[in-house]
Amino acid sequence: MFSALKGLRSLETGKNLDDLEHPFTCPETGGALQGAYDTEWIKSHVNRDQIKSRPRGIWRWSELLPVRDQARVVSLAEGDTPLIHAERLGAHLGLNRLFILDESRNPTGSFKDRGGSVTISKCREVGVEQIVLASSGNAAACFSAYCARGGLEYIGFVRDDSSQVHCVQVGVYGALTLVVEGNMASGARLAEEAASELGALHATLPRNLYRIEGKKTAAFEISETLGWKAPDRVICPTAGGTMALAMEQGFRELCELGWIDRMPKIDIVQADGCAPIYEALKSGGKVEPWGEVTTKSAGLTSPSPACGDRVAGVVRQTGGEGVLVTDQMNFDAELMIAGMEGLYLQPASAAAVASLMPGVRSGKLDPDETIVCIGTGTGKNASEVMQEFLGENGRIPSNLVSFMAARSEWLAKRA
Repeated sequence: MFSALKGLRSLETGKNLDDLEHPFTCPETGGALQGAYDTEWIKSHVNRDQIKSRPRGIWRWSELLPVRDQARVVSLAEGDTPLIHAERLGAHLGLNRLFILDESRNPTGSFKDRGGSVTISKCREVGVEQIVLASSGNAAACFSAYCARGGLEYIGFVRDDSSQVHCVQVGVYGALTLVVEGNMASGARLAEEAASELGALHATLPRNLYRIEGKKTAAFEISETLGWKAPDRVICPTAGGTMALAMEQGFRELCELGWIDRMPKIDIVQADGCAPIYEALKSGGKVEPWGEVTTKSAGLTSPSPACGDRVAGVVRQTGGEGVLVTDQMNFDAELMIAGMEGLYLQPASAAAVASLMPGVRSGKLDPDETIVCIGTGTGKNASEVMQEFLGENGRIPSNLVSFMAARSEWLAKRA
């Protein structure tokens, strides 16, 4: 058996559906679906410790992934990213067991690749041939690459202020990319209309459960690396919230299998220029549409997250926290991570570490708790943002006096 998938379960009705009929949402309610797995079969036939000996990547967890036919798998060797013990950074923040899951090592540079691989693999299995997505960032790079690998058509909608780094990647992979006038909501609305017209998959939540199914493998890898122990806390930089949902599902499935004995707290971090889920957690109410997005932390911009209430529910159920950060805090954290640990993450990724800075949280963290920050993507995919923040490099004449003066000035600024 390649997968122990039994079908897809509607989160609203509880009914099980045949995944090979390729429903992407509940036909009764339009709500989200989730993979349902034969955990008893897995308990009897899979030794968790032997999984480590399989070829590296997310597909070594095939029994817990929703693709039945191994021949349909589309992979670029995503997953098995390193869980780095950030000792210097942790000491600076007063935390003894701070880890960063470095998702920048994935093929297109972000955690999106896990969900991209599973989505395109399942599309091939059920006969979906086109993907439509409104994305100005990592998702666009990911899905254009995996569509190219799997032979599917990718159609991308971006905004005027979209990163040229991402737009170039999409173009290189041969996909159609169009700038849609208006805001993010305009692009998302057009993507839904275009997908309906073409019979394509609008590859966002809640339409695309397979993004979560792929990303949950990060929870498996974290637990395995920690000796089959769940961390005390996982911190997810959050826009639409797929990673928080994936962390909940992944750790819960491991608990159901008896491979770990408890759930971690799951925190979400949002930028103050776009924080609808944080505001719902703060008020105790429902997630309401945000207004104008002002953050420069690309990747933290989802003003109307379709699954926002589910994400808030995960935070509440696990005893986690919603944390608000600023762009300046994210930029500062990005430089701290790079300067102390040698990891170049984008500002949105650095938000997880920014949330650990003194005075940011409502309560004090235990210095000995095991904390995992999800480093969602590489700084190379948002280089223009940090370049603007850093400014131009200094210029000097080619003589030693000028060099020594410039170095002294640089050291004074770092003090």
